[in-house]
Amino acid sequence: MLTMSTFLLVLLTAVSAQSQFRTRAEAIEAERRRHNASLWPEQQSPLVEEVNGLVERGLYDAAGSGKGTNGGQIVLGGMRSGQGFGLGIGYRRSDLWQERLGMRLTARGTPQLAFLLDAEIDFEGLSNDRFFADFYTKYESSPQMDYYGQGGDSSEADRTSYLFEDFAADFRFGFDVLDNLQLGATLGALAIHTGTGNRGGVPSTGEIFAPDDTPGLGVDTSFSRWGGFIHFDYRDIPGGPRSGGYYAVTARAYEDLDFNQFNFSQLVFEAQQYIPYFNKNRVFAIRVMAEITSEDEGSTIPFYLQPKLGGNDNLRGFQRYRFYDNQAIIATLEHRWHASSVLDMALFVDAGKVAPNLRDVDFSELEWDAGIGFRFKIQDAYFMRIDFAAGREGFRWMWTFSDIFSTRWGIY
Repeated sequence: MLTMSTFLLVLLTAVSAQSQFRTRAEAIEAERRRHNASLWPEQQSPLVEEVNGLVERGLYDAAGSGKGTNGGQIVLGGMRSGQGFGLGIGYRRSDLWQERLGMRLTARGTPQLAFLLDAEIDFEGLSNDRFFADFYTKYESSPQMDYYGQGGDSSEADRTSYLFEDFAADFRFGFDVLDNLQLGATLGALAIHTGTGNRGGVPSTGEIFAPDDTPGLGVDTSFSRWGGFIHFDYRDIPGGPRSGGYYAVTARAYEDLDFNQFNFSQLVFEAQQYIPYFNKNRVFAIRVMAEITSEDEGSTIPFYLQPKLGGNDNLRGFQRYRFYDNQAIIATLEHRWHASSVLDMALFVDAGKVAPNLRDVDFSELEWDAGIGFRFKIQDAYFMRIDFAAGREGFRWMWTFSDIFSTRWGIY
């Protein structure tokens, strides 16, 4: 059985083997990519970036503007999992107020009637080589969120759905302490509405589960939230790493402004390590994540903000949002190999669980799955992924335009 000590040993070995930092030129190029992508709430697929580049050159460069990052955009994905295929449009400007501000707006939706409207402002005039600041706000409606009950012993037969709508606004700022080390803080507000789900053939959550199992369901609640994060990133290619690592800690506190019933704190740990061999044509990719929550005295964590496991991005052999509880831990091991200039393949194993208490967060009694994946690339960055996974509850396959090891989680 895979134990926590085994994972820690592999991670420590990986850090030792990969202790070489990127060259200065690589660091500058990585920073350029980060800045160019900073006006999007999620990492865009390289395929979408290529299409947007053609649109930009056709609409703007022909006119001699030289502002290839401005104008209309195609937006693919970026919505909550399980709501259907997301597609939309966006508009971006990076030269406002004499290039002191950058802005982008998007609108996207799915055939299942989920939709997202969002905006971001990048305070470029305040930013420099070390400091960054931005503001992000969104309104999202997700009518097909799945809920199976609390804990690891919940039943697949108890599947229900609920409507989840949120309006959020967050200000984020920080410093690049070193080329690879980033410190920052967030301050924002969140308003939540939940209601009746509309997934066909599946009962609404309130029809099956009692209020004690779903604290916060049907109660419109507003939160203030604040916290900080630290990221250490020395991956060679963030969009498709073949060596290096990514380590992050995010802490945030939520305060219920309406009822003073749902006050809690959240702590997220993430470690990624990439161990190459055969001239980087083969890579062992490892990720370990844990999300720890703690309610204030007399408070309860609303079920919709609890950690969740299952779906396209973790514990892939189980349905989306299959497990809810106050704590969660997930570990993934992938062996990737270069199949062609546009395709990588991977064998993978996922192991994880949810738990009610911090003392139960360990690598015992895990849920497991295993499978094979196909990763399609443009310029060494993954733009599409097809995975086949099997676990104790059956077989799943998934087709998505996001990398399995996304690093955006926990910031907004």
